[in-house]
Amino acid sequence: MSISKNISLIEGLENLGMNNESYGLRWVSDKENEKGEEHIYLALEQAERFNAKAVYFRFFSEDIHPPRPQIYIYEYSEINLAQNTPAQIHHHLWNAGVVPYAFIFSESEVLVYNCGLKPDWNKEDSQFTTKAHDVIDLLYDVQSKIEQYHARQFDSGLFWDSSVGNNLKYGQSAYEQLLNELKNAKSNIISQVGHDKALLVKRVLMMLILIKYLEDRKDENGSGALNPKEFYKDYIQSDPTLEGVLKNVETFSNMLKDLSSKEHFNGQIFYLSQEERIELSRIDLRVFQLFVRGDAAIFQSSKHGLGNLSLWKLYQFNYLPIELISHIYEDFLADENGNKKKGVVYTPPYLVQFLVDRTMPLNTPKEDFKVLDPACGSGIFLVGAYKRMIQWWRIRNNWKKPTRENIDELKALLKNNIYGCDLEEEAVTLTYFSLGLALLDALSPKEIWKNVHFDNLIDHNLISGDFFKTLFENKLGAHFDLVIGNPPFEERFTDWATLVDDKSKSEDAERPDVPQKQVALLFLEQSFKLLKEGGNTCLILPAGPVLYNTKVHNFRSYLIETNRFKTIFDFTPLRAKLFIGSSSSAKPAVVAVLAENNAHEEQPIQHLVFRRTRASSEKIEFEIDHYDFHWVSFQRALSISRVWQANFMGGGRLHNLMEKLSSISSLQTYLEDKVENHNWKVAEGWIESASSRYIQRTNTLSLLDVYNEKEKQEFEKLKAKYEAKWLTGHPFVETDDFTEKGILKTRACEIKYFYRSAKTNKEIFEPPHILVKESVVGEKIAVHYSDKYLTFKDQIFGIHAPKGSENKLKQLKKNLGNKYNVALMWLSSAKMITSREGVANKIDILSLPYSEENLTINPIEEVLLDDISKHYSDFRKQGEKSEILNTANSNDLELFGKMYCKILNSIYDDLKPLDPVLGNDFIAYPFILGDQPEIEIPDTISGIESKLHKLLDHQVSYNLWVKRILRVYHKNVIILYKPNQKRYWLRSIAVRDADETFSDLYNQGK
Repeated sequence: MSISKNISLIEGLENLGMNNESYGLRWVSDKENEKGEEHIYLALEQAERFNAKAVYFRFFSEDIHPPRPQIYIYEYSEINLAQNTPAQIHHHLWNAGVVPYAFIFSESEVLVYNCGLKPDWNKEDSQFTTKAHDVIDLLYDVQSKIEQYHARQFDSGLFWDSSVGNNLKYGQSAYEQLLNELKNAKSNIISQVGHDKALLVKRVLMMLILIKYLEDRKDENGSGALNPKEFYKDYIQSDPTLEGVLKNVETFSNMLKDLSSKEHFNGQIFYLSQEERIELSRIDLRVFQLFVRGDAAIFQSSKHGLGNLSLWKLYQFNYLPIELISHIYEDFLADENGNKKKGVVYTPPYLVQFLVDRTMPLNTPKEDFKVLDPACGSGIFLVGAYKRMIQWWRIRNNWKKPTRENIDELKALLKNNIYGCDLEEEAVTLTYFSLGLALLDALSPKEIWKNVHFDNLIDHNLISGDFFKTLFENKLGAHFDLVIGNPPFEERFTDWATLVDDKSKSEDAERPDVPQKQVALLFLEQSFKLLKEGGNTCLILPAGPVLYNTKVHNFRSYLIETNRFKTIFDFTPLRAKLFIGSSSSAKPAVVAVLAENNAHEEQPIQHLVFRRTRASSEKIEFEIDHYDFHWVSFQRALSISRVWQANFMGGGRLHNLMEKLSSISSLQTYLEDKVENHNWKVAEGWIESASSRYIQRTNTLSLLDVYNEKEKQEFEKLKAKYEAKWLTGHPFVETDDFTEKGILKTRACEIKYFYRSAKTNKEIFEPPHILVKESVVGEKIAVHYSDKYLTFKDQIFGIHAPKGSENKLKQLKKNLGNKYNVALMWLSSAKMITSREGVANKIDILSLPYSEENLTINPIEEVLLDDISKHYSDFRKQGEKSEILNTANSNDLELFGKMYCKILNSIYDDLKPLDPVLGNDFIAYPFILGDQPEIEIPDTISGIESKLHKLLDHQVSYNLWVKRILRVYHKNVIILYKPNQKRYWLRSIAVRDADETFSDLYNQGK
């Protein structure tokens, strides 16, 4: 049926802004015309597998993401309901995780299916019954519903911040739900067979999952990599199933032995030792039969009961992504007691794909491209790289799908180009198997496993052992085009790492020490030595040690000077969300460094800060805007250690402020000088620790009326140690009674014995002194000057100065009470940004720049610091729940307009704001030079958008909603067009917009 005859579908799409003129709408039937847009072609090919009629894509204004499918579009009249009901379509798409929504169009309505929500099913007959999660009535929902699902919402990404978009939850994805089910099964089986067999249980379950994967993975013709009826009959003719094979340990062991043979998978993934076979014979295999049957009994702690539904009907490896295998392994990796191994952190697939897209662009296919992951784990980066190489092969061969005749070519791609190393032998084995699965997955039609004989890559391409040993012994050579991965974040060197480190120092006398033995930094440095000239390294690294900790500045500068740093992808704001789904409790702040083995030419370094929005929190997309793009000049990267903090908090003129602050010593340095040379005292207050056994014993002895000699000696000894007459009976302040408004009350200390009494620094309680509260929860640091004796607990630190230094203490108190200090701590403290969610403490206070002279902050810098205190700090802490993502109000816009004009009028004199034109999703803010606009300015957002389209004349990629942030100049009018969210209309953003406007006008000769 031709598209032109589908009047109801075309009109329905038009109502939603998704007509044939929309850049985001692509028809599956036009797939062959999209071969020039590689990502579009692959997405349409995938949509064809799910029988979609069209796909609606989101395009991105900056060259960061390839286009992403947002909606699969179906026409109800063309669905074969006998084979594929809407509920089944939803079930398949939920498993695949390839698209967030499916729209099924009928003559008068659209059935909206949220593909992130778990399916519903009838527990009696196991049929899927999921009903549409929403319905758009095309005849009556003229405004409300249509606006909710309009194309502009998806084009701009604002859909994910809406009440409807909030219904997509990563935790309900098939990927995440199956991982939870498998964890339950593992725990249940271990509890039944005994914890002493935990390691064997984990290995057997992993093998069974891999075999299920081979069974289920099918092509468009229904052919699979492993035909159960053909395969299992060689082992048990009466019941040729995996469940049947599991009736007998010997039968199961023989099958595994065959799978491990050179004729088949040629590796150890299915290997059981003789000891393991004997141990397996002591286990009732019925627990594993229940597992492969998907019986609810073995998943008993599952949150949602399965009823009669088999787990393997709900979760289908035919649709689930291949990367799931790596994640399952990461969750199952255990020591001999079944416990998680320390330091195992799983890299999320969408982060892997993002970095593969950046380092191996789909539209630049290469034939000889060698990739190394130096800490490959279960191979998720190498699988991603190999899949990209297969896609490149297809592009070079006019998108031909590999068949049996091409197996040798694909095997050669693997053997000649993919390399990995890991400490864990089991991880290397699974990497090998996962790469084999990726090869099988690429073949069409699917080849039976026995027709594909895998080369043994272990000990050749894939090396088990210490990467630094491999490096030291020069087993890898220096011929890689890309080193990519996620090395460990530990602060320790292995013996081999120490040897490599020592060798590097001996080869270059200028090379600084690796700070705090951060092994990830050593991985980064050594990766350059493995690259061809012009090759790239792209490693995920801890953000603090690499970027924000000033102690690493010298080493980082050394690397920047000796290589070409291109881009730093900063995922620090996503710390609490990026690694959700990993069984590791670690939630590190990370960056990915993209650098080239080449001489720098002092090019600037791109620094991209990925904000925590709803889309990024739910792993839909990495959201990044114009204001998150920063360029750091080569010289600034070398000279200003905290330039990255400036970008994190907004960039722009903050760089100038950081340059000013870089010449000022920290408060800690100031106080250390005062302590060493001027007899000041700085220390924390006292600790009672009443529960301490020593304090309890002292109190117990103090209550005795009569002592024996031993008790008397013990009491005297304890009293001498824990009694503090300079505290007992003296006034003290409770920590909670000390706020930024001052000390609310004091009282006499009735405690007699103290675990820590500040004995060596007891002068801190004597006047003149100031008290500083260590936790900063308000807008200011709580600081108090006192000319009286006053004691305090350990969550407060005191600063005492000798008589005659009162004025210096008062000045210090005044400076610490400055309202801009909280913002300055965000700019000076690595810990606030990377670990704690913005709660400052003593370390952060001591990191503040400090001079006895008043710090001069100009009015523009005051605006920047004010927005950090009020808005950016909250955005860092609250993410998608921050008020900065709410709509802008009239006061926000008025202040924005005044600031924008104030900056530009320092040059142009007569720029004035007109009334902003508000829409639900976007705001257009016009400004004029002079008294009257020389063009007509519409008073509705739709009128403004129409006007902008005419003015731009297709200069902007795709459409206004995709671009999101525009500055348009025509005659004497400037129009700013941006989303209706407060974060785009802050005064600090007005400063950056004004600076960029001046640059635009200057370049235009105005």
